[in-house]
Amino acid sequence: MGRTERHRWWKPPLAIGCAIPLSFGLGLFFVLVLELVKAIRHIPADVAELGHPVADLAVELVLVIVLLPAVLIAVRVVQRRRAGTLSSVEGRLRWRWLLRCTAVAVGCVVVSFGGLMALLVITEPGEPLFGEFAGMETFLAALAVIFLLVPFQAAAEEYALRGFLMQLVGGYGDPTRPGRSAPGRLFHRFLASPVPAILVSGLIFTLLHDYYDWALLDVAVFGLGMAWLTWYTGGLEAAIALHVVHNLVAFVLAAYEGDFDSSGDTGSWQSLLATIVEVSVFCLVVAWMRRKQAIRHTTPEAEATPPARPQSPPPSPQWS
Repeated sequence: MGRTERHRWWKPPLAIGCAIPLSFGLGLFFVLVLELVKAIRHIPADVAELGHPVADLAVELVLVIVLLPAVLIAVRVVQRRRAGTLSSVEGRLRWRWLLRCTAVAVGCVVVSFGGLMALLVITEPGEPLFGEFAGMETFLAALAVIFLLVPFQAAAEEYALRGFLMQLVGGYGDPTRPGRSAPGRLFHRFLASPVPAILVSGLIFTLLHDYYDWALLDVAVFGLGMAWLTWYTGGLEAAIALHVVHNLVAFVLAAYEGDFDSSGDTGSWQSLLATIVEVSVFCLVVAWMRRKQAIRHTTPEAEATPPARPQSPPPSPQWS
């Protein structure tokens, strides 16, 4: 998807160089508006964000959401291709497929979180599953923010990391280049495979989360699983579905206590195990659905025109 007839080696770095400042610029504009609101409400300047956990949550989510317009603009302006090509091989978001994946995601997340709570009860008896209730007013306000913004926050991360970044890395793979030596052929074959894009996307996704220990492994499992599924299904729909449903449930549970600060979280082995089960089952079911329902996972051009057969390099006198 990222390798079109307009592809040049310098365009992916330029696209990243455009998307990052643009997202920072949009975020800076939002922060300036936020400071204006604080001044109007006479909130001290040294108070982080708006001084209320729900309002602060909304700010954090919006600062992630700005990634979405940034990468869409970079793709359109720098790479000169339709922004819809980030969504899927069909150049658009496949809504019916997204809904089917969402139904599967709901089942997987319910089983995952239910299993996690059961496991915590067994392995940590006497420990409360939830903290003190934050109050109905805070809880309802948090629910409104969560259901309004979290779907866009999760989608923005998917478009930026599983759409934009994976396609930029994948754009360097050219299966028609045979290479003039065995290492060269292996290198081009490796670049043409989905492995580099999946690994890079999973690594960056993990490093962007301020987690440690078990929680970091938890995020890595999720990131690598969704990167593979994006390649296998030819689109972002499955990854968006699980990401949105998972985050909605996680944020709703956090809203019960009114504590949304997860920075520095170390997680637990129980949570990691639940995520492994959730991601594995979801990937298996969605992969089966893709084959069963004949969901397109390659571009029409790739299906119509098979890659050129590599030609052997000319014989060398030294090899005779």
